[in-house]
Amino acid sequence: MEPADGRVILFVLIALAVFTLGRRFQAMIIMRQVWKQSAKQVVARRTTAHNAAKSVIGIALVALFVAWLVLNLNRMM
Repeated sequence: MEPADGRVILFVLIALAVFTLGRRFQAMIIMRQVWKQSAKQVVARRTTAHNAAKSVIGIALVALFVAWLVLNLNRMM
């Protein structure tokens, strides 16, 4: 019968390898979740930026119309 030391060391090495692979898999899953969240935030920020730009353009158009209206009323009076 062989000594069990070789088998014990083999089982310890296999356990360490499986543990390391499990930790790497877990880190990969967490990074994927973080990536998905950041992608969602980018879409939300892009939408917010587009809405803000539309609001600024709308307000500028209203201000230009009011300025045009005031200038035309001054000419008439």
